[in-house]
Amino acid sequence: MVAYQSLSAEAQDRAQQGFMTFYIAHFKRDDLEILTELGSDSEMAMINHVLRKYNFLTVDRLVEISQRLTQAIFINLLEKTEMEFDANGVPAESWETWMAKRHAVLRTF
Repeated sequence: MVAYQSLSAEAQDRAQQGFMTFYIAHFKRDDLEILTELGSDSEMAMINHVLRKYNFLTVDRLVEISQRLTQAIFINLLEKTEMEFDANGVPAESWETWMAKRHAVLRTF
């Protein structure tokens, strides 16, 4: 298992698409609590602006649009997850498991 930066270009693309799909699915469910902690307010605003503008599209189409318009921001967020990947760009654990682990350590008041 290796960090995103160590993957081949093809594997990085697969990792990006998987992360974007995960993010967009949670955006559509209004469940970004953990994900918004990864980026700055301006980064999150840019991604979410694009997703709101085209929210009528499918997740797959939103991934395509996001790759064109906000790919660099998504890569920045992906790197901050500290997820490791196999040589093909498949994450070491599912993104849902990754999120559940972060939810488990949230402070409650």
